Amino acid sequence: MMNKEDLKDKLKLFGIEEKPILIYLTLLNKGLLTPLELSRETQLNRTSVYRYLEELKNLGLVEEVLDQKTTKFRAGDPKKLNLLYVQKEANLKAIQQNLPGLVKQLSSLEDTPSSSTKVVYFRGQSGLKQLLWNVVSKCQGEFVGYGYQSWNEGVGFEFAESLRQKAVERKIQSREISNAADEEDTFTKNTVWLHSLHQERVLSEKTLEIHHDTYIYNQIFAFYHFYQDELFGIEIHNTEIAKTQKQIFEILWKLAKPVKYRLDQT
Repeated sequence: MMNKEDLKDKLKLFGIEEKPILIYLTLLNKGLLTPLELSRETQLNRTSVYRYLEELKNLGLVEEVLDQKTTKFRAGDPKKLNLLYVQKEANLKAIQQNLPGLVKQLSSLEDTPSSSTKVVYFRGQSGLKQLLWNVVSKCQGEFVGYGYQSWNEGVGFEFAESLRQKAVERKIQSREISNAADEEDTFTKNTVWLHSLHQERVLSEKTLEIHHDTYIYNQIFAFYHFYQDELFGIEIHNTEIAKTQKQIFEILWKLAKPVKYRLDQT
C-alpha cells in the first residue's frame, strides 16, 4: 500500500510545502478538477487553493486546462520533478560558490554592538539546529557543558550526525556532564567523535539537577530548554559570564564519574 506520508516527506525535500503537496497528490489521484472541487476534496478554502495552484504551476507540477468554458487543473507529469531537481542542484551549486563571499560581505555590514554583551535568541527546532551548528562551527578547540537531551532527540539523528562530523573535521573536543548516560555507543555511527573527541561524565542529581543543555565555548555561554512545550535557546556573548561558567564546570567535572562507552560488537 502506498504511504502518502512518505510521499509528502519526499516532496518536501524539493522545497514544496504541505498544503501544495496535498493539492498535487489530490490532482494526481482524481484527475481534472476545478478549484471549487479541489477545495471540497482538500478542505482548503478556495482563495488558498488558487494561491497554491499558482505556486505549483510555477514549478511545472500543475497544468491549467480550459474545459467547456470552465477552468480546470490537472497534475503535471511526475517526471517533471527531474527538471525541478536539476534546477535545485544548480541553485545549490551557486549558493556553495557564493556563500563564503556573501558571508564576508554581510558580516562587514553587521552593526557592532556598543555593549560588551550580546544576547541571541533561538526558537523551535530550526533555532536549535542553528544554535548547535554555531557550537561546532565556531568553537575554537573545545566546548564543555551539561547534557539533558541528546542531539538525536532534539534535532534528529541525521542532523545530529552532521554536527558530530563537523566536530571531527574541525578536531573539536567536547566534554559533557549529565545526570545519566547511555553507555552503549549505538546512538551514533561516528566512532571517531565518540572515542577520540567526546568525553562524558555523570553527576548525581543530589549534587546538581540538570534540566537543560548548556554549551560553554570561546566567550559564549549558550543553552536551550523546553518550557511549556516551547523549545527555545539563548546565546550570551560575554567573556566574564563564559569564564565564570567554565570555572564552575571544571569544579563539577572533577566530582563527576567518567562514562566508558561499550563498543557495539554486532
